[in-house]
Amino acid sequence: MGSEEFRDEFIQKARREREKLEEVRHSEEVVEEEIRQSIYDEVVTIFGIPVIFRDHSIIEDKAVIRMPEDFTSRTEEEIASVYFLGSRPKYVFSNGYLNFMVAFNWTNNVMPDSSIFDFTKFAKQSIDRIGPKAHFMNEEKLTREGSSLSILQFVAQTIDSVNYNVMFFASLEGRLLIGSATFDQKYAKRLLPLVLEMVKSFRIRQEKEEES
Repeated sequence: MGSEEFRDEFIQKARREREKLEEVRHSEEVVEEEIRQSIYDEVVTIFGIPVIFRDHSIIEDKAVIRMPEDFTSRTEEEIASVYFLGSRPKYVFSNGYLNFMVAFNWTNNVMPDSSIFDFTKFAKQSIDRIGPKAHFMNEEKLTREGSSLSILQFVAQTIDSVNYNVMFFASLEGRLLIGSATFDQKYAKRLLPLVLEMVKSFRIRQEKEEES
C-alpha cells in the first residue's frame, strides 16, 4: 500500500470514528438522560459536553440572563457573517461549539410594559408576512418583579435547514427589547427545555441592583 492510499484510508477511518461519536452524542439514550437536567444544576451535560451556566449581565448592564459560562458577546463582523439577511441583532452570545446562540435587539420603538402582551399578536403577524411560512408552537405570558415577558415559539424554514426559534419581548426603559434563541429543529428535544429555562431567567435589573 502506497503512502497516499494509507493516508486516504486513515482519513476515512478517522471520519467514520467521528461519525460514530456524533451518533452516540445525539442518541436517544443520551438525550433522555440529559433532558432531566436544569441550567441551575452545578454542571449540565449537553450532548456529552459538560457546561456550567451562570448569570450574565447584558445590554449595558441593564438586564440579566443565565447562559453557559463561556458564552461571549460576538463582534459586529461575526454577527454580520451569521445574520447576512434581514435586520441584525446588536448583541449575540455564543461559544462556538454548542448548537445554539442567543441574540438581542434593543430597538428604538417606544413600548411601555403594559403593551408587551398586545405586541406579541403583531409580532406573529409580522413573522408570517416577512419570511417562509412559520409554524407557531407555543406562546407564554409572564409577569415577574413588575415587568412583563412574552415568549413566542415557532419553527421556520431557512435556506438549508429548519430552525426552531424562541423569541421573547420585554420593555426596557420604555423601548422594545427583542430577544431570540435559535437552533436546528433536529436538536429541539434536547435544547428546548434548556433554552426555555434560559429565556425565563431573563430579567431587567432594578434600580437598587444597578446602584449596588
